[in-house]
Amino acid sequence: MSLHPLPAPDFLEYTLPEGHCCLITDDGSRTSLVLAERLAEQGWPVVLLSFPPDIVASQPWEETPAGVAHGMLDSMTEPALQAKVAAITAEHGPAGAFIHLHPTFDAGATLFEERERAIVKQIFLMAKHLQPALTGAAAHGRAVFMTVTRLDGALGLGGREAFGVIGGGLPGLVKSLNFEWEQVFCRAVDLEPSIASERAAQLVLAELHDPNRLIVEVGHGTQGRVTLKAQREDVRW
Repeated sequence: MSLHPLPAPDFLEYTLPEGHCCLITDDGSRTSLVLAERLAEQGWPVVLLSFPPDIVASQPWEETPAGVAHGMLDSMTEPALQAKVAAITAEHGPAGAFIHLHPTFDAGATLFEERERAIVKQIFLMAKHLQPALTGAAAHGRAVFMTVTRLDGALGLGGREAFGVIGGGLPGLVKSLNFEWEQVFCRAVDLEPSIASERAAQLVLAELHDPNRLIVEVGHGTQGRVTLKAQREDVRW
């Protein structure tokens, strides 16, 4: 596999199916707050879901924007996640879009950070419990499952070594779901860690509105907007 340059995405204007919300996981940075606010500004009902503080410390809101609700998982167990998804659905409607903003951990964290392992497990479980809502929403409009990592902006191929390897498995989940959920827009986005929150939110919004469903993995970094492409190797006998 090698990196392949991509042009800037086109913009598909759409809204969530009626009665649905957008569920965003809180990565503990301002990117979560900015993205939630931008989506609310375009009329989307948004729920920002935080992990327990011993997993990811959330940034406090200066002022909660209109259209944005906030919830927190009580624990990192499947029953707690299932109960929270049920509560969000009852109060805000089923999820028509899910965006996981994956946290970055400090330089002292190991490559196999246990907090990261717990988060990735939750996202696999989230896919399980959101499947009925997302596939149902897709019958009435555009439904979304998206992950956003901060590996190196090149989907792990940029030569940067200081990132946990567990989060690198999220694009694999997205690619699997893309095959299984044919009507759901699935995309894995990787952002260079130094990209500031405002710019990061802009890039996520651009990918969220990309009409091209043939691309599943996209990176944004020093090489611009890229995706992965299989290399053809000539075989000589």
